[in-house]
Amino acid sequence: MSKALIFDIKRYAINDGPGIRVTIFFKGCPLSCVWCHNPESISPYAQKMYTESKCIGSVKCVEICPESALQLTKQGIVTDVEKCTLCGKCAMVCPTKAIEMSGKVYSSDD
Repeated sequence: MSKALIFDIKRYAINDGPGIRVTIFFKGCPLSCVWCHNPESISPYAQKMYTESKCIGSVKCVEICPESALQLTKQGIVTDVEKCTLCGKCAMVCPTKAIEMSGKVYSSDD
């Protein structure tokens, strides 16, 4: 069974050509184009992304982290990358999606 690391699946894609389609975005792009619209696709590994402007200071992410890798500061949520295991539990409870996981392994059966 083949597996792939995918960071997004867009249903009802109508902007990149005729017709309606599903677009699948894979991680690990080796091209590094100057005009890249999906820089989260470059790394071949799962990543945690944080958007400070979306953060409302809910500490649900801090409380749920099994590694105590998150801390709420004046600058928002800060992750201790040495402790973080990229489990994604913080992203699952973030009410505004200020924390999101980029990259999930899918099998060909999925």
